[in-house]
Amino acid sequence: MKNRTLSLILALIIYLSFTACTIEVPVTDEPTTEATTVAVDLEGPYEVVRVVDGDTIIIDLEGESTRVRFANVDCPESVAPEDSGKVNTAEGVDASNYTKSLLPSGSKIYLEYDEKVVDKYDRVLAYVYLEDGETMIQRLLLENGYAKVFDDHDNTRYTDEFYQLQKEAGVYAIY
Repeated sequence: MKNRTLSLILALIIYLSFTACTIEVPVTDEPTTEATTVAVDLEGPYEVVRVVDGDTIIIDLEGESTRVRFANVDCPESVAPEDSGKVNTAEGVDASNYTKSLLPSGSKIYLEYDEKVVDKYDRVLAYVYLEDGETMIQRLLLENGYAKVFDDHDNTRYTDEFYQLQKEAGVYAIY
């Protein structure tokens, strides 16, 4: 398992070094409302194989089915095994269905990485963008109340923005 993970990470790093692209994404800074532009390095496009749940997808990465966990957000459970101690909820099913509506099988996505690239479950951690390269899935999940911020203290690029989106959405309505 560790050899597969290390091989996957190495292959991902090599692949990303050859396929990196830069895209301009508008962002806003508090307290002004004027948008500024920062360069974001996106990798892809990758094909979505399927949505696992609200915050996890499987993509085709160089012919390998690779599980990608949306960095810094957490959706309610919808597919947890009964013996895991986690409780599947109707809100989790709603979040999963919302993600499925955004990312149907065969759709294309781009990934952006932060400091931590793989979690303890061997899932790739990334900020996930729709095919337009501008619309981030995490933002949509937070804005629409399907997720809350998951601050893992390693991937912090968007933490402040995500907390603001969560506050504005009143995210706790889904939990």
